[in-house]
Amino acid sequence: MANHQLHLTERDVAMLAGEMGAATQMAMRILAAMAGVYGAESLLDIESAHIDGCLYHGLSGLEFAERLVSGGGRVAVPTTLNVGAMDLIHPEVFRGTTQVGQWATRLMEAYQAMGCRPTFTCAPYQAMHRPALGAQIAWAESNAIVFANSVLGARTNRYGDFIDICCAITGRAPDVGLHQTANRRGQLLFRLRDIPARLLAEDVLFPVLGYWLGARTGTKIPVIDGLLPQTTEDQLKALGAAAASSGGVALFHAVGVTPEAPTLDAAFQGQPPEGVVEVTLDDLKSALGVLSTAPDGPIDVVALGSPHFSLDEFARLLPLVEAHPPRPAVEFIVCTHRLALAALQQRGWLARLRAAGVQVIVDTCVVVTPIVRARGGVLMTNSGKFAHYAPGNIGLQVVYGSLEECVRSAAGGVVWRDDGLWAGEQGGGGVGESGQYSVGQYPVGQYSVGQYSVGQLEEPSELVTRHSSLVTAEPATRSSPPATPSELNTDPLNTALVLDSPLSLWGGLEPTTGDIIDQRHPQCGANVTGRVLVMPVGKGSSSASSILLEAARLGTAPAAIVLAEMDGILALGAAVAREMYGVEVPVVVAGESYGRIRDGGQVDVSPDGAIELVL
Repeated sequence: MANHQLHLTERDVAMLAGEMGAATQMAMRILAAMAGVYGAESLLDIESAHIDGCLYHGLSGLEFAERLVSGGGRVAVPTTLNVGAMDLIHPEVFRGTTQVGQWATRLMEAYQAMGCRPTFTCAPYQAMHRPALGAQIAWAESNAIVFANSVLGARTNRYGDFIDICCAITGRAPDVGLHQTANRRGQLLFRLRDIPARLLAEDVLFPVLGYWLGARTGTKIPVIDGLLPQTTEDQLKALGAAAASSGGVALFHAVGVTPEAPTLDAAFQGQPPEGVVEVTLDDLKSALGVLSTAPDGPIDVVALGSPHFSLDEFARLLPLVEAHPPRPAVEFIVCTHRLALAALQQRGWLARLRAAGVQVIVDTCVVVTPIVRARGGVLMTNSGKFAHYAPGNIGLQVVYGSLEECVRSAAGGVVWRDDGLWAGEQGGGGVGESGQYSVGQYPVGQYSVGQYSVGQLEEPSELVTRHSSLVTAEPATRSSPPATPSELNTDPLNTALVLDSPLSLWGGLEPTTGDIIDQRHPQCGANVTGRVLVMPVGKGSSSASSILLEAARLGTAPAAIVLAEMDGILALGAAVAREMYGVEVPVVVAGESYGRIRDGGQVDVSPDGAIELVL
């Protein structure tokens, strides 16, 4: 049944009643549930969708997609696909097991069977899917979301796996959040102060600025003042991707650069900012230490293309790599999409790149699937997103650098630095004579609970749990058994695991074990299984919902998740776990009780969202 606060059209009601098929009914049921989570009073029509759920994270995602296919699911709007776990054009590059490769391919094919376009890219906006300014869309994948909102001025919330295809099938999305003009107003002002003119024009700046910004912004909307008017689309792409990795940024404004911020006043819609932060060169140089998890030295891999490499980026790479080809012992991998690959072939660039020792991958990327030969060592990248996720996802340590630094390091087999990149205006104060960036100085993710306005919410516990009555408890037809209560440790009293900072479940949680694997997280190594997981909010990838669903299937999920601020992606994973397997993982906004929960304390979180502390 529908949430009593959600107003549905006759067509919505027909979809919810099953008059348009089982898959559409399931999609509308999940969509109505999530509209309740968001507090939406109605749904709106969308023009397009981008699907993140085609990437294989385990059998649960495949079972979800194939259930939609078996129910006759078809997309109602133009819909593109994010990367999968296979390069379908070059399947021989996959280094995983045959069985996982088959499951991953089945998942990609299932979404194609529903009418999705086989773009298989995290950068659909550079692959002929560019919504217009003000277009209402439903996009998942963290960098695609922030690019569509910020650079194109289209309108999407920070959607996760599963709701993306539900929106595509129904052609509808919750009319709330970033879909509405008033909610797109900037909140925090970041002023760039005394940043050298050379650095402002360099690509290497933007992942660093984004990573620094995301950690300090959380889920708020930052406004950046001080970027050059000629800042490129690829630079903004890199900034947004990094900010959406270290934080939960879905929209940023850059004054005089992005479409909704022609002026500072326009970015804030005539309102004063909630806070003003000056960003100095020292702030940015300190961020370099966190992007790198290994000191400068020998490297084993160079990986570029997260988000996927554009033709402009290949145009900059080609002369560099021909002048400085990588050593045979150093893998040099660039990830891109099919349209870019076709253009590279047409221009004769692909043969030249391969002759220089570059491997070009499509449909996927190195941090989502086993492609890299090396099973240990150091990966160098110019991508803030690769730098963030590689240690947890593929077990390689990372060194961050510019495109030229990556190319010349691959040629020498050891990190090469351009010492002038991060120097001040007078050439001083750079990275030092050694040319090394220090590791681990920058405290990413220092969130205080007080910065979240959860106290303004009426009955905050209901905000995330009101979906419970909307989502059917009937298990789906499945090939794998659901987790049992004993596997999930559903004792009414569970021990709290209080995290010091937000966690992205994708890249941060291993669903087969329940272990936290994000090396930069203060609680790395802790296990969440059967615990009440307490953290300020989620962050990072749209795939967090997939990881939570797979953990629920395997019996490694938390008993409940308690937040200081609502997170729709985590609530989505819980809603689909109930839809698919009848497994309850309550996701609750705690309100005033958040600060009273102590690590190791006993907490009772009921399915309806009530929290009881045993002091």
